[in-house]
Amino acid sequence: MLKKVLSTTQYVTEHSRQVKINQTAVERLAKKIKSQPLPAWDTTIHSAGRPQETAQYIFLLDSLNFCFWADKGKPRWTITHGSKQVNGYFALALALKKALKKYPILNANFLAKISHQDLADIFASSNGQTIPLFENRLAIARQIGQVLAKKYSGQASNVVKAADKSADKLIELILRDFPSFRDTAVFGGKKIYLLKRAQILTADIWGALGGQGLGKFKDIDQLTCFADYKIPQILHCFGVLEYSPQLLRKIKNETLIIAGSQEEVEIRANTIWAVEMLKKDLAKLGRHLPSFQIDWILWNMSQKVKMPTPYHKTRTIYY
Repeated sequence: MLKKVLSTTQYVTEHSRQVKINQTAVERLAKKIKSQPLPAWDTTIHSAGRPQETAQYIFLLDSLNFCFWADKGKPRWTITHGSKQVNGYFALALALKKALKKYPILNANFLAKISHQDLADIFASSNGQTIPLFENRLAIARQIGQVLAKKYSGQASNVVKAADKSADKLIELILRDFPSFRDTAVFGGKKIYLLKRAQILTADIWGALGGQGLGKFKDIDQLTCFADYKIPQILHCFGVLEYSPQLLRKIKNETLIIAGSQEEVEIRANTIWAVEMLKKDLAKLGRHLPSFQIDWILWNMSQKVKMPTPYHKTRTIYY
């Protein structure tokens, strides 16, 4: 399955009209990040328990890990954490971690029937904003609970065990049994595999469990980067991704880019291949990293670097 991600997205890069990869900028960025440390798994925002519980938490987290941006001129969905206001993925991870004290969200039967009110309470904001695509998240939470209860004795760890320590097999199982992870598109009449959330779920289980036991995958290095909003944004910031004037105008104006459109697929496919090229250039510089860890470095940088161009705006459950 992971080979399909690379082969189909390569087809997109070879036929892209609005997005290009600048090889010289790739080489510059490789030199910039070659000494960057790998970010550790953050237990301050994530729940940490026994491996089975951790897998259950991550499965739910990455099932709901998508689309946090607000409409132009509106505030983002935000929660309070200590003295800080937190939004985006960090807020999602914290909201679910806090919910464990009040709701049995790691119980598949509870999730299968979770009420609108309970999920609204879990995602209650500090600024009156509703988490984007709330109804989608509600439907997906229920679907995850139903499938886990029906096929896997209620345990995400059983999905992982069924993959027999193969990241590729785990992704196949996730795509087969959990429809909300089927992140594909059509480009030039061909089916394109992007699979952001299925891949990040696999990487997060590996990362949270230190690549040991339930988190051990013999082919973890086959994962690609996770084509989302922030990775193309930072790649564009460093000149790696070049956009046509028309596309750049849309992104700067925060014009909605439709999910599955040619522009959106080009952005995401070229993001995947830009990171593949970064991987090769980093290896030449003596830093051997799999693509997903390069993604982690870039994503962490994207949280700290002030970028002149916003990320592209696409309403989607896939990232």
